[in-house]
Amino acid sequence: MTSEQDTRFVSVTPMKNEGPFVLEWVAHNQAVGIDQMVVMTNDCTDGTDALLNRLDERGVLIHVDNNSSRPTSPQKRAYRTFLKREYARPQDWVVVIDADELINVKTGDNTLRALTQAIPKAKTISMTWRLFGNAGVVEYQDGFLSDQFRMAAKEFSPRPSQAWGFKTLFKRELWDAIGVHRPKRPTVETMEDCHWYNGSGQLMPDRYYEASWRSARDSVGYELVQLNHYALKSCESYLVKKMRGRAHHLGESLGLEYWNIMNRNFVEDRSIDAIAPRKQARFDALMSDPETARLHKACCALHREKIAELRQVPDMQDLMRQMLGDPAAAP
Repeated sequence: MTSEQDTRFVSVTPMKNEGPFVLEWVAHNQAVGIDQMVVMTNDCTDGTDALLNRLDERGVLIHVDNNSSRPTSPQKRAYRTFLKREYARPQDWVVVIDADELINVKTGDNTLRALTQAIPKAKTISMTWRLFGNAGVVEYQDGFLSDQFRMAAKEFSPRPSQAWGFKTLFKRELWDAIGVHRPKRPTVETMEDCHWYNGSGQLMPDRYYEASWRSARDSVGYELVQLNHYALKSCESYLVKKMRGRAHHLGESLGLEYWNIMNRNFVEDRSIDAIAPRKQARFDALMSDPETARLHKACCALHREKIAELRQVPDMQDLMRQMLGDPAAAP
């Protein structure tokens, strides 16, 4: 029989053009106790793939080339490859985590191990998003997202619908397929067998056995864990994100509507600071390698160059004015 200490926490992440934010994200994942990160990149032009290759060489994570000439979803390709290559063992915990999401455990030593120990019967745990707005930050700067953006949505505000989206930590042996927000195709016959809990350690309703990507009033919970979601970042970085498009929606552009929906700046939330010293130490260790530091700085420089280029484009100038609330900007 496998003990809980023999299990690992394994993450899978499709990624494109996230270079400036990679090292903080990796350091954060290490600090919360992810044992193995599997990152699958496609169509990168900002140095993300080169930086991840270096981290792979150092044994920090596994970097997989997820490029394809076929017009298929990079996310679906990544999840299929992850399962096919068996990066996670049956007894391991798995989570799909994106580059703009930071896991925020609020129990014990603030690690995923502490979370699963706090809910000892759990084999599936949903972590509800907490949307973080731009907090009035206009210009991009090379610094931790968790330090720059501290204004968030209220905990129990179900609107917009994205506010209560979740990501799900699950035992690999219970599920045969992976989705963006939750595992699919259970290997067990009932919801009870899934041992599925929310972020406050309460059992999830039976309807989640079949479908659903977000929490509801009877399933939302932040007491033990939440997922800090930095979808926007600064106004300048949002311009770059707009050019890249939405990660899980092929060909879908971003504009003022998405900005207004996701820009939640209602309450200050510093709970993620619980792991700040540990995270900083991990980041410093990553940056202690000169080549990693060089590649990180190169990604940041390319990000600044792209911002400067976009700020000369009339449509982008108009979007910037709209984000800043200029009443003379076009609607």
